[in-house]
Amino acid sequence: MFIRLGIATTVAAVCLATAALAQEPQTKVLPANVYSVARESLLQGKVVAYSATSTSGPAGAHVQLQTSSGVVDVHLGNARLLASRHVTLNTGDSVTITGENLPFGNSTVFAARVLQTGGTTITLRSKNGTTLIVTPRSEGGVQAPAGAR
Repeated sequence: MFIRLGIATTVAAVCLATAALAQEPQTKVLPANVYSVARESLLQGKVVAYSATSTSGPAGAHVQLQTSSGVVDVHLGNARLLASRHVTLNTGDSVTITGENLPFGNSTVFAARVLQTGGTTITLRSKNGTTLIVTPRSEGGVQAPAGAR
């Protein structure tokens, strides 16, 4: 009697475990205003204008990029990070930018995560969308790497 009950309990446990493993994991859907690497796209174009400081939000460096589908406002983040890597953006420069369109106020802005210009590639945001900053030099005179703060 106890043996049959033990076998029935074991079979039931195996069936329940199999059913639990067969379920598809739920994917977390991020809101549209939260940066997501899964929604990233590539922009290629020529620089129309560059500003180290923005008169409109979000604050930071912006570049107006002429793409095949029109001019796109791209938020680059901290201009000091670009300067620390000796990156300059001049009218007519060809660039490739990896990032995502995010809503900002009544419009959208392309939040750049990676900028490629010439032979230089610079990461401007972390994978969760936090803009990176330049860290101060250490006492030994060696600059610490930029990172999210």
